[in-house]
Parts: sequence; C-alpha cells; structure tokens
Amino acid sequence: MPSKEARRLVLAFAGPQRVVLYSSLFFLLAGGLACAFFQSHRALGDLLLDLHSFEVLGVVDSVEVGMRSRRHTPVYCARFHSEDGALVGRSCERGGSFQPGQRVVLERRGGQVARIRGTTLIPMGRVGGLVLLFPLAGAVGLLLVVWTNHRESRAARVGIPILARVTYFGDGKPVSKKGPPPTELRWSFIARGERYEGRLSLDSAFEFDFLPSRDVIVVLYDPAAPSINTVYVP
Repeated sequence: MPSKEARRLVLAFAGPQRVVLYSSLFFLLAGGLACAFFQSHRALGDLLLDLHSFEVLGVVDSVEVGMRSRRHTPVYCARFHSEDGALVGRSCERGGSFQPGQRVVLERRGGQVARIRGTTLIPMGRVGGLVLLFPLAGAVGLLLVVWTNHRESRAARVGIPILARVTYFGDGKPVSKKGPPPTELRWSFIARGERYEGRLSLDSAFEFDFLPSRDVIVVLYDPAAPSINTVYVP
C-alpha cells in the first residue's frame, strides 16, 4: 500500500500537475460557457455544409437581431422553411437584408442541417468557431494530466522496486510566469535488458527530502510495462 506521503506526492495531483489540472478545468468550463453564449457548436454544421451540400428553394419566415455590437454592424438571423415545408432552420449574417416572405436559395445537407446561401449557422460567423479551441484545449490538457497521474498511481500501487540512477535534479520547466520553477527529478534504470526513464516534478526541492540519496534511488515499475514507473516514497 502506498504510504501517506506517497499519496500526497505521487497519487495526488501535485506540483505542475496541479497547475495543469486547474488550468485545463478553467479552459474547459469557461470555454464551454463561451461556446454556449456564442452558439459555437453550430460551427460544425457550417463546416459540414462547406464540404458538401445541395441547393433547394426556401422562404424567409421572420428576421431577428441575433447579436448587437457598438463597434460592428448588428448580426441578423433569418428563420426559414423550404418550399415543400419539409425543412426549417435559422441562419445569420452581419447586416442582413432579408425580409419575411422573401424567396431564398438554401444550402442543405442530409437531415435538418441547412442555411441560406451566403450566411452561416453560427451568429458570430466563421470567427465564432475559433472559440471551440478553448474547451478543446482544456479537454486535451485534462486528459493528458489524468493519464499521466494514472500511470504514476499504477506504478506506486503495483510496481516492483528496482535501483535507478538519478540523471537530473534541478529546476524544471516553468508552469507560470509568476513564482519559482518546479523542481524536477529524472532517473533511468535497466529492466529486462532495456533502459527505461522516468521523472517527477514537485513544487520545491525540499519535497524531495524523502530521498536518501541524489545519486541512486529506488523506483517502482509496472512489470507489464516498465515505462510506467515512479519514485518510491517511503
């Protein structure tokens, strides 16, 4: 069973992992709210229509202001239906000139994905799709930090002890502009005739005081995958 100190330093999100975790959650949540506000999820529909669509005739039902701005022309969104009545939708453009009852050409894809030719599904236009990058970056960062922590936790729980040589002990990559850089420990060992490496980053050097030596240390590695390893914390 991992010790209490191992749970704090290895199993928990410590050091740079904690910073990446909080940053990823912020980008995921804040970006998700921004996407909901700007209706960025409609950008996928615009992309699909750009790739492939066919044209049908339609009629504008109503026009409304989709978004106002003091610096830019307001965005107008038109609700429409196809002439056969089988399709209804809504698309937008900045400074739109559509009128209720006006006949228009619709770009349509299978199902209910459609827009008036020359408009976009997303009120902000093409630029609004870029907002999707923020929750996407948050999701990727969250998956990476959870995956890394899972590997370390697995090694701490089922790992086999082995002696490893310390290859580096010093400042790691800065994770923020403010504050000192984290302290990084790197090591290498040989198992099954092959060399493997590992590393652990913590907030400061004194958190590594559990190490009896800075030259040779004990690490734990997963017997099924030695590349999954971590330092042994008594």
